[in-house]
Amino acid sequence: MGSKSLFDFTLTNPWALDRVPACLLLGIFCGLVSLYFMRTMSACEGFFAKLSPYPYVKLLFGGLILSSLIFLFPSLYGEGYSAVNVLLKGQYVEDWGQVMSRSLFYGHNQLLILYIALVTFTKVFATSATNGSGGCGGTFAPSLIIGGFAGFLFARLWNVNQVGVYVPEQNFTLMGMAGLITGVMHAPLTGIFLIAEL
Repeated sequence: MGSKSLFDFTLTNPWALDRVPACLLLGIFCGLVSLYFMRTMSACEGFFAKLSPYPYVKLLFGGLILSSLIFLFPSLYGEGYSAVNVLLKGQYVEDWGQVMSRSLFYGHNQLLILYIALVTFTKVFATSATNGSGGCGGTFAPSLIIGGFAGFLFARLWNVNQVGVYVPEQNFTLMGMAGLITGVMHAPLTGIFLIAEL
């Protein structure tokens, strides 16, 4: 940090007007993912709250969930910034495939989209298990990571299925982060400026 940016991003594909429809759809997708994130977090927190009279059970249950998820998806370990940087710096499937390193998926680049989707939708459970069992995971960093993965997932699916004009995965990873922060914090400008600064 300090003078160094948290995320390594180099603009190689500047803004193009013909990508506006994809950006609008990404916004809708991020809105739905942020709704999923908030409702799932709330439900999981309610579940762990019921275990409050049994602190050791709560700790054991949270630890089992978290360790199982990290074993399957090592990208969930820690805050996840390094995984997002892999998506931001990569240019080809072989580059992005590094995000699956140390997982059972590694070496199977054809499963990249599936892996990204699973990380996108299981990160909330890892966060809930951390927070619910007494840890401090917060919601800001997880929403950044989920947003980055969601933006990449959207762009990759768009390009693979040739829905329309090519959209750069790196740019959409950043926009996904801004979109999720916007949805979770209910602050559009804050989300955009934060991502620009980070």
